[in-house]
Amino acid sequence: MKQFLIIFLSSWVFCLSAQNQIDGIDAIAFSIKTDNDTIEYLKVGVAVDTQKPTIIFLQGSLPSPLIIDLGSFKHINIPFDFKNLIIDYHVVVISMPKTPLIIAKEYLNKSYSFITNQSDEYSFSDEYLKNNYLENYVSRTNAVIKDLRLKKWVNKDELHLIGHSQGAKIATVVASENQQVKSVSLLGFNAFGRYETKLRRERIKLKSNLIDAKEYKANIKYLYERWEDINNTPNDFKKGHNSWASFSIDYSPFLLKIDIPIFIGYGTNDIIAENCDLLLLNFIKEGKTNMKVKPYIGLDHNFFNVEREKFWDNVIGDIVNWIELEK
Repeated sequence: MKQFLIIFLSSWVFCLSAQNQIDGIDAIAFSIKTDNDTIEYLKVGVAVDTQKPTIIFLQGSLPSPLIIDLGSFKHINIPFDFKNLIIDYHVVVISMPKTPLIIAKEYLNKSYSFITNQSDEYSFSDEYLKNNYLENYVSRTNAVIKDLRLKKWVNKDELHLIGHSQGAKIATVVASENQQVKSVSLLGFNAFGRYETKLRRERIKLKSNLIDAKEYKANIKYLYERWEDINNTPNDFKKGHNSWASFSIDYSPFLLKIDIPIFIGYGTNDIIAENCDLLLLNFIKEGKTNMKVKPYIGLDHNFFNVEREKFWDNVIGDIVNWIELEK
């Protein structure tokens, strides 16, 4: 395997070639050393002369690098256009655990996830799998928030979390316990766990006549048996049990503990987040008014429509407008 570039300095700057850039933006990476880990995070844009509000974006699942080296240019791996956003906000993204911050495309699978064997698209490293559980992500995010508050360019009173998919779960827990977070936005969020989506998928297959009753019963039986195995051996990281067990919890109690503004955005064609429209019910019952739920009609989990047009920028624009109104 060819060597790939991993940077471990406390802070450094990418110098990207202006002629060949897709993103046209430089970035600064920071590294936090803990007893058993190195947490890296990327600040999009190199300007540190102005104190601004900071948006921390938490990725979904899978070990995706923050920067993909495409040879003639380096692409910052964020799903939305950040060029205008960084005028008024610092934008920060946290790396996935035990995942290179920057890596050549040839070491990624079709989902742009880092793999150790190019012939096996699911050959995630043991170190990543071992560290791929909810409590670790929460701890890493809290460490980054603590580190950001030491930076002179960060407005300490305006730290905003945006989490997508798995990142939304992490953001929920962090916002429920970290008093430094000013607002939290949850996108493509399943507040009722993770594993239960597998059962709902089988139900939809049955209703859509993609499987018959016999197949449905067999599939459901298998999923129950697998869930029992996960709970019997929750620390088996090689089978992904630590991730399934830790993320497959009810996030409703965490949501109810949050008193800062909460934005929920979901695509109506997203099976993972299809229960987001239920989340306001408990808030109404408890007399809480700090949650806004916004459906994006006809969009999927990654905010694409059926014609494969991407609407991420619309969603981020709505969040920024909402943040400004909530101030």
